[in-house]
Amino acid sequence: MTPEERHRKLQEIAAHVVQRLEQEWPAADAHVNELEDLAERVGRELMREVSETLLRERAPRREGNQTACACGGRADYRGDQWLTLVTAHGRIPVERAYFYCAHCRSGHCPRDRQWGLGPAHTTPTVQALVADCAAEIAYTKVPRWLRRLRLPIHLGVKSVEEMAQRLGERVQAAPPAVKTAATRPLAAAVDGVMLPTRDGYKEARSGVIYEPDWDAGRTPEECGALRKEYVGTLESRESLVQAVAARVEQRRPTPQTKVAALGDGAHWIWEQYALHLPERVEILDFYHVCEHLGQVAGAWHGAGTPAAAHWVKGMKEALLTVGPGPLLQSLAAWQPESEGAREVQRQEVGYFSGNQERMNYPEYLRLGFPIGSGAVEGACKHLVSERFKKTGMRWNKATAEPLLHLRAALLTEPDLDLRRYVS
Repeated sequence: MTPEERHRKLQEIAAHVVQRLEQEWPAADAHVNELEDLAERVGRELMREVSETLLRERAPRREGNQTACACGGRADYRGDQWLTLVTAHGRIPVERAYFYCAHCRSGHCPRDRQWGLGPAHTTPTVQALVADCAAEIAYTKVPRWLRRLRLPIHLGVKSVEEMAQRLGERVQAAPPAVKTAATRPLAAAVDGVMLPTRDGYKEARSGVIYEPDWDAGRTPEECGALRKEYVGTLESRESLVQAVAARVEQRRPTPQTKVAALGDGAHWIWEQYALHLPERVEILDFYHVCEHLGQVAGAWHGAGTPAAAHWVKGMKEALLTVGPGPLLQSLAAWQPESEGAREVQRQEVGYFSGNQERMNYPEYLRLGFPIGSGAVEGACKHLVSERFKKTGMRWNKATAEPLLHLRAALLTEPDLDLRRYVS
């Protein structure tokens, strides 16, 4: 297109917009809905016309009459072929140069690969938008929500799933870069949550790395200051902790900087931390500790009694101000009378004595470390439950895994431009 042709085209587009506005200019008493509808309708027509002009101008361009073929041979130009692209501004037919390789007897349009066209001939912008939606809501709901948002993107559920899976696999292979070195105490936590699959319930593993801030508010901006990174997988527990540890190492200010490593008392968590996360301070989740205190109090003083509440309150205060010593002494002094109470004592003494080195809460608080695993409990909810545990959902591991990675990336970096993952 010559400069003169481009100028004429721009004048045509401008004249078309003026004409539409003159024809449909609302009355003085028009409702705000009518005003917004008109602006949106004319705006979308303008965006479509601009897109169509640019795409049709550039799509047929080619460099020479031959191009490289994937088989290693040379493909010859055989004319132009039409294809209807699914763009952010509607379906737009364009012509692309078509090349045929006599060696492997196949043809292709290089422009399709150069532009990163995906399932259903979608542009990268559409693929990114659809995958982002699919990471948040069920595949079957995405087409309806696109219509509700008045976007001129019409796709089938299968295409939606294919886009989400494809981008999820690419995010899994090349996750977004980790955040910069920590400027506050650094913490990591891992946990698991059961996910419904076609082979029964399987554990989805979740991890979170963050910089705790006791004064942080609840707004998105203030929560963003915690600089959370999410990790999720259906693979082994070891693979989860390895991924978490790798991100911790990239954010640890110095190799000697201690990192808070939280867990709920499950043995596998401490075992994996020992294998993959050096220079850590292991912390037993205080909220799980309080649940165990409740078990002891119920067996000792009677569930729901004032004596049980008084004992739990005193033990909580002692843990936060002194550490585990008073609790262990109290348990040692307990002389249960029933067999059931003796079994509770046996189990809980084992739990608390086995974790006493992870219960130095006054020191953890002094260091600015968290003592609760709320961050990873939230990760299990936001990363897994809110997307994968809706009514009637049953997943295959092979299709759930890419979506987990896609969702983790978007939770970590909400403004992530997924177009960079479109090849």
